[in-house]
Amino acid sequence: MSTLKKIYHSRIFRAILEVALSFALAFVLLMSLRAALGVENCIFVVSSGSMSPTINVGDLIIVQAVTPAQVNIGDIVVFRDPHARLEAPIVHRVVDIIVDKKGNYKIATSGDAINTGWDQFSPWNASLLIGRVILRIPYLGNLYLPLFSKSRAIVTVFVAIILIITLLLLYKDKDKKDSWASRKNIYWSGKYVAYIFTINLLLIFLLLFSLWGRGVNFLGMYEEYRLNADKYGYENVFLTMNFMTYKIDCLVHGSIRQGVLTFSWAQFILLILLLFNVIKVLIPIVRFHLLKNE
Repeated sequence: MSTLKKIYHSRIFRAILEVALSFALAFVLLMSLRAALGVENCIFVVSSGSMSPTINVGDLIIVQAVTPAQVNIGDIVVFRDPHARLEAPIVHRVVDIIVDKKGNYKIATSGDAINTGWDQFSPWNASLLIGRVILRIPYLGNLYLPLFSKSRAIVTVFVAIILIITLLLLYKDKDKKDSWASRKNIYWSGKYVAYIFTINLLLIFLLLFSLWGRGVNFLGMYEEYRLNADKYGYENVFLTMNFMTYKIDCLVHGSIRQGVLTFSWAQFILLILLLFNVIKVLIPIVRFHLLKNE
């Protein structure tokens, strides 16, 4: 029994247990998402720039099942490649819908980056339709894409292993018996101040990058806005922000071309920044002064 207790309370076992529980939770969430959206494959990673800057390489998109009758011109849909059924699905915008006398649907699509009439797949049979894009999460797919690049797969796996080992080594057991008085010196040590400063600096950098950053597979929110404005004119591009999301719509040829509801990393990072400083700075300061007055 004592051996089992030692194993249970060991840092490595508890770290492995937390990782296993995280994977289990992710699996349950994925199954729930599939059931709610009505499509088996509801998450896709964009590997082509044909929809840029509306949807970019490395973006993760969430797809909801729709019938051909529910599809509208202007929707962004995911469909199977008519010419190569085993290839990655295509993500393009609907530009035309054709219905014959028997009620059979054919759909014509085009990429926003190309925007020169129908693409080479159109018109395609509506039986190839997978679903409609309802949400975009920038950058997240870049963790997945390198696994399918021979030149980067080994590096990706190596980095992942290093990160896991680092997390295991840095994992620290929380001693519930430690009083605030015994830990207050640690909170105001030079190492702790450096830790607070480093994390704040990193979060602020990520916040600024999520707004104005630009890289091979990375575009900040305002950079996306600028690219659309350069193409269609600033007066024809509309940025709408909501809680944890934003959307960029464009006026094209006299009609509004709807953007994709996009997860806002900037708002998320700002929330993390505020919570971090409340928990790690504000609360310790308040507790320190309360303890000092006792």
